Amino acid sequence: MFYYPKLYFRDLWISVPLLGVILIQIFLWVYLIFNIHSDAGQIFLHYNIIFGVDLVGDWWRIYFIPLAGVVVILLNYFFSLMLYSVDKFLARLMSGWVLFFHLFLMIGIILLVRLNA
Repeated sequence: MFYYPKLYFRDLWISVPLLGVILIQIFLWVYLIFNIHSDAGQIFLHYNIIFGVDLVGDWWRIYFIPLAGVVVILLNYFFSLMLYSVDKFLARLMSGWVLFFHLFLMIGIILLVRLNA
C-alpha cells in the first residue's frame, strides 16, 4: 500500500525533522555565500586531526558539501516515503537520521569556513 505524500508529511515525526533540515540547508547556503568569495582562489576543502589539511581546491568546490546534503535529503525522504506503508518506525527513523547528518554537515562547514578565514 502506498501512502499519499500529503498523509506522509502530516506525521510530525516526518515533518519536524524535514523542517529542521530545510532550515539547516538554508543556513549552509547563506553562510557559504557570505563567507566564501570568488576571489579566494585555492581554499582548504578537508582537514583532519592527524594530517592537518589534506585537500586543497578551487573555491567553488566547497559548495558540493551542501549540494551533497540536498541529495541525501531527496534520497532519504524518497526511500522513507516508500517504506512508510510497510514500517512507519523505520521511515521515521530515517527522517530523524537525516537531521542528525545535517547537524554534522553544518559543524563541518562552519569549521572549514573558519579554517579558511
